[in-house]
Amino acid sequence: MGILISGIAAPGLSAEKAADSAAEAERQKALKNPYPNDFGPDKIDAGKYSAEARQGYELMQVKCSRCHSPSRVLNSQFVDVKPEELPNLKKTDPAIFKDPLVWQVEPKIWQRYVKRMMSKPGCELATEDGKKIWKFVVEDSLKRKTGAAAAAWKEHRRKLLDDFKEKHTKQYQELFEPKP
Repeated sequence: MGILISGIAAPGLSAEKAADSAAEAERQKALKNPYPNDFGPDKIDAGKYSAEARQGYELMQVKCSRCHSPSRVLNSQFVDVKPEELPNLKKTDPAIFKDPLVWQVEPKIWQRYVKRMMSKPGCELATEDGKKIWKFVVEDSLKRKTGAAAAAWKEHRRKLLDDFKEKHTKQYQELFEPKP
């Protein structure tokens, strides 16, 4: 017998092929429904990140790219902070709370997204690897999007948004403009 897929027995279909097929379906879905993030760089210099975050970066480059470009992760507006850090961040970096399309500041937002991606069909990501990716995206969101880097991030993200709005107007409207 084979693997049960959508209630149909698929003789001869290996678990690996089923996962590859599911990942390809997710990839095609991502290509049909782009985000501004998808049009930014797909690599960064993570050389000054912690060892664990560098491992997470390498894993993200391989694992996440099965379903979408690493750009989707690297150019995201998400900024993940600890709840107890929020009050201080609001005092020291108030600008990052003014434009949620540039900075979406929220505790555990990356944890939620990594877990959600891990549950998608075709995602072959062990819990330990998911934690490493999560550590990377949290560290990255703070290093490249806040503090001294905030102005450069804002310029980068705004350009992605503006270009996306110009080239993918309908998708931009669906994602970011209020529904009547």
